[in-house]
Amino acid sequence: MSTPDVERQAREQEKATNGAGNGATAAGRRATVEPGPGVGAEASRRRGALLRRVLACGDWAALAVTLMIVTAASADTDVATLFWAILFSPSWIVVVKFHGLYDNDHRRIRHSTLDELPSLVSASVVGTLVLDGLLALSPVGPLEPISAIAVGVGTLVGSFFWRGVIRFFWHRLTPLSPGLAIGPPRVVDMVARRVSTHPETRLMLVGYLSDVEDEKARELPRLGAMADIAAVADSYEIERVVVTEQEMTEPAAERLIEQCKAAGLALTFLPQHYGLLGPGIELNRLAELPVLDFRFSDPPRSTQAMKRGMDLFVSFFGLLLLSPLLVTISIWILLDSGRPVFFRQRRAGKDGVPFNVLKFRTMVANAEALLPELIDLESLEEPAFKIRNDPRVTRSGRFLRRTSLDELPQLINVLRGEMSLVGPRPEEESVVALYDERQRGRLAIKPGMTGPMQVYGRSDLTFEERLAMERDYLDNLSILTDLAILMRTPRAMVRGEGAY
Repeated sequence: MSTPDVERQAREQEKATNGAGNGATAAGRRATVEPGPGVGAEASRRRGALLRRVLACGDWAALAVTLMIVTAASADTDVATLFWAILFSPSWIVVVKFHGLYDNDHRRIRHSTLDELPSLVSASVVGTLVLDGLLALSPVGPLEPISAIAVGVGTLVGSFFWRGVIRFFWHRLTPLSPGLAIGPPRVVDMVARRVSTHPETRLMLVGYLSDVEDEKARELPRLGAMADIAAVADSYEIERVVVTEQEMTEPAAERLIEQCKAAGLALTFLPQHYGLLGPGIELNRLAELPVLDFRFSDPPRSTQAMKRGMDLFVSFFGLLLLSPLLVTISIWILLDSGRPVFFRQRRAGKDGVPFNVLKFRTMVANAEALLPELIDLESLEEPAFKIRNDPRVTRSGRFLRRTSLDELPQLINVLRGEMSLVGPRPEEESVVALYDERQRGRLAIKPGMTGPMQVYGRSDLTFEERLAMERDYLDNLSILTDLAILMRTPRAMVRGEGAY
């Protein structure tokens, strides 16, 4: 046999061997993923299906009740119109479904009713047009313009209300979803803290997987290496996997996605350069290529004007409406610890310009003089501090601080233009003096009475966690973001977590 023939035969044998090996590998991979969804994934699927049906019932009930109210209140709408509108009401549910408003609870790691408000507005507009169009084809004809608007607005308000109520009870009647993190301990710790400060994730991380054995995470136990994911997911009835691994290769990521998909596990990936990807970044496509567009500009003047207008309106009427409460708190402080009722302190405002912040006094009158006995500002590891069980806090002050009612006099600062309703918290000048250039970025806008820190952890957050949330807010400054934070603030006040 000639040399070329020998080489050709050798290549054919090698190809056959590799093909058999690849077949064996593929068979092994199929054997790994063929068992199907585990116990946790199956439980998650059933809960998700039930929640979708309950949300749809809530939306339908909101529409039906609104139609009944409009029929009763309008002389132009009769029982026949109500009958045909109810008959066509499933079209409204279809419109809401097309907006993806029944699927996000299971798909996303974090979702709340406030997040879907813009989509609900759009669905209500489209739903009203579709319903009115169907009525135009019926014997009764379309709704009068005023009645159609009333149906759209009423159903929007009703759906938003019922969705909030449904999720409130759903979260209290159903268990947290067991979750598993994958990645290095340092990043796992960060993700675990974020999950703990965002209860709307409905996730309970039970541990993490990592191929690094010589370093342990502080927040979670190590349950094995990445190769153990199938066994660990089955043992702990895992429903969601959160991947924080920064060095994972593309083939390894594809294998992990295949395993999670076969097992029915929800999957969340932390991007490799997550520190660069704030909400001001848009994911777009250039043909088949995904691209990230960065926006570097100040908020539009119209946004700033609307923000200031909202500050003036809310602070003025807030002071009027809350004046009885303000007087009551003032009398309580006088009876509990005497004068003064208010506490004034120099704080750093926009661009570091100082101003006098107003609060109800919650500490003894000489609290600032006693501070050096409790903490040394020069030895702080980061430019922020909070003292648990501070001995300077009065009896009335404990309640006022836990509920944040001590902040109400800052409505005067907002009215003056020194603060805004929403923004980074104002910090003491002595602490701001310790900031580096990166940390001074939080001074780019007016400080706020409430902000991302207040609704996501308060004093339980580290300074870097606060800074990340405030950067997130600054990069995505909008009126809708402010409204979302304002609507989340009462819940944070009632819960009182991280307030001391």
